Amino acid sequence: MTISAIRLYHLVAPLSETIGNALVFFDRRETLLVEVVDSTGLSGWGETWAAPAAAAAVIEAQLARGLLRQDPAHLGRLWHGMSDAAGADTQGTAMMAVAALDMALHDLAARLREVPLSVLLGGALRDRVPAYASGPFFKPHGHPYRDVEREAEGYLRAGFRAIKLRSGFRPADDAATALAVRRLMGPDGTLMLDFNQSYTPRAALAAAEAMGPANLLWIEEPTSPQDLAGYRMLAGQLRPALAGGETYGTAAQFKPFLDAGCMDVLQPDIAICGGLTGVARVLHLAELYDRPVVPHVWGSTVNFHAALHLVATLPAHRAGGAVPFPYLEFDAGPNPLLDLAGRPSVNADGTVAVPQGHGLGIDITPAMLAPFTVWHRAIGD
Repeated sequence: MTISAIRLYHLVAPLSETIGNALVFFDRRETLLVEVVDSTGLSGWGETWAAPAAAAAVIEAQLARGLLRQDPAHLGRLWHGMSDAAGADTQGTAMMAVAALDMALHDLAARLREVPLSVLLGGALRDRVPAYASGPFFKPHGHPYRDVEREAEGYLRAGFRAIKLRSGFRPADDAATALAVRRLMGPDGTLMLDFNQSYTPRAALAAAEAMGPANLLWIEEPTSPQDLAGYRMLAGQLRPALAGGETYGTAAQFKPFLDAGCMDVLQPDIAICGGLTGVARVLHLAELYDRPVVPHVWGSTVNFHAALHLVATLPAHRAGGAVPFPYLEFDAGPNPLLDLAGRPSVNADGTVAVPQGHGLGIDITPAMLAPFTVWHRAIGD
């Protein structure tokens, strides 16, 4: 089997209302899906969402030709070849392009072996993964937290036992909102919080101290992801774990924070951090430093299912939550791109079942993408 074509789909899904976080508001969901096709016509799917047009340009100009007519089962060799072709940009757009292709190659390799992706990744340790609802989102043109309690109640009714709040508006409002959601959940629910890089370290400290009774499992991106000194200061004064790393393009970017003892939960995004091969390097670091990995998940159902299979293979890690790590991030906001293959369902115990079909365990076709496709390009067809 050899790779015969690479197809790119830039998807945009408008939202009925603008939503956001403390850093940015958005009125659409956008991503780049990548289809890698072998000589028999079998396809594997990958994704990168942070800079879809720029990543597509890198694939077309630098990466695609080096994959054509190659054996898709040689995942490590192909990843190194793509990384070399990406050149010096190993932490930015080029690594996102590598991530999308590597994800698609893994899906294709698993389909060729006729096994779930989790088997290709070493084997699932569980057939259901604890999931947390990532939301509610800020609303513009009024108080950003005005719908949080109503939406959090909806997550609990849907079966979630864990919620990660968006935060970072004003410390007093942040604390009041976290405490209100804790009351809704009761003492047994798992509550996390994401500041989305919105505060200086001292402002994040003031907000976090005020919400102490909310009993947070972790605080995510309390300040800039490059602010090692800020993370170190917060780690010495806060009880909840500190989480981060969703913007990192390589495992090496995690190491200074691990060496300083100020990152407790590692959150690489498969669609940004070099794909499943790149994230495997983060897993090795996590094992060496005894830290749990909870992949950041954004974009479409492709990245969601890649993360679901990966999380199924990760070892259990006791770190203070109601259930052991790992967790799956479940984007609970409006997202038509998560619904492409049918909305993933949450079980009554707050878990998501790991698909047992080949590869990602979902079927994607160009016809399903058509309502959201703003452009489509093919290389090698």
